[in-house]
Amino acid sequence: MTEQPHPPTDADRQPGATARPGHVLAGRYRLDRLLAVGGMAEVWFATDQLLHRDVAVKVLHRHLAADPSFVERFRAEAIAAGRLSHPGIVAVYDTCSHDGLEAIVMELVRGHTLRQHLDQGGPMP
Repeated sequence: MTEQPHPPTDADRQPGATARPGHVLAGRYRLDRLLAVGGMAEVWFATDQLLHRDVAVKVLHRHLAADPSFVERFRAEAIAAGRLSHPGIVAVYDTCSHDGLEAIVMELVRGHTLRQHLDQGGPMP
């Protein structure tokens, strides 16, 4: 499924824009569909329009992006994860701050979540 980028809207130009399908971060990362929501962030299936590849984009919740201490921790997480290289660790490709949104762009790993695995197979030994 290929979605076309949308022309910028007033929400795109305002600080504190909301992540939504079709939203393009930093003129490059098109958010296609929401994958997961956690306590601090949402994770989106996205397309890197420059390199034509699928990526995962972790977007800090808007109310937390307004808190400089949360933004600092979020960026520190990206830097720490970006320094790691191991087949069992997702690669960090980029970070961006755009329209009031803070995001970490990561390798997209296809498969089941731990929650899905536990729901289907029960506790692990």
